[in-house]
Amino acid sequence: MKIHLPVYCNEIGLRESNEDAIYPGTPTEDSRLFMVCDGVGGQAKGEVASCLACQGFSKYLSENPVEYIEDETYLPLALQSVEQNLGTYLETHPEAKGMATTFTFLLISDAEEKALVGWVGDSRVYHIRDGEILFQTKDHSVVQGMVDMGEITEEEAQTHPKRNIITRAVNGVNSTRVDQHVITDIKKDDFFFLCTDGILEHLDEERISLWFRGKASVQEIKSEIMENAKDDTKDNYSMYIIRMG
Repeated sequence: MKIHLPVYCNEIGLRESNEDAIYPGTPTEDSRLFMVCDGVGGQAKGEVASCLACQGFSKYLSENPVEYIEDETYLPLALQSVEQNLGTYLETHPEAKGMATTFTFLLISDAEEKALVGWVGDSRVYHIRDGEILFQTKDHSVVQGMVDMGEITEEEAQTHPKRNIITRAVNGVNSTRVDQHVITDIKKDDFFFLCTDGILEHLDEERISLWFRGKASVQEIKSEIMENAKDDTKDNYSMYIIRMG
């Protein structure tokens, strides 16, 4: 499938350092692999974890091309490789103890109208058509668990004091599980939107739907999101917007 030239951001926000990482750094219309990772663990540590995750997954993909996109073993094996790399780094850099990262993965098939989505943590991937959110990843977080149990509402989750506590992360010490989903219905002008939780600080589904409705270009949508985050988002914030051609 063809895509328009993707747009992206990777901003420090109001933090002292940027622990987010994205892949690719400079996308083209031939790009098919996209990742957004949000590092945790303090200055330098989180940045290392998110960068190693992006590098590790992209390296694994280049050395082990996906044969068919529905292969449920592919992403778990890729994650094992990344975790081993993080573990090796920790052996020689003990000062990085405690580092970890969220992870989102989007691989768009060249040959078919399909895409593979994978995620760990609370960074998200959305599939949107004319403002309708057809699919979004489900956060691995304390508040999402509370929502699932009926203890709080989605609205209460947005301002809950534990909203930034994640229940899964890639850390190179304890193995984790990657959730995955295959999207089989992709049409011209569909959008994929990948973002860290910093983008979502002051953003709800209603506004996302509004921005991605109609004939808005990826640049116009990016401008709206950046304006929403500018000087207001306390966290780092990163995203990719991909429009199908």
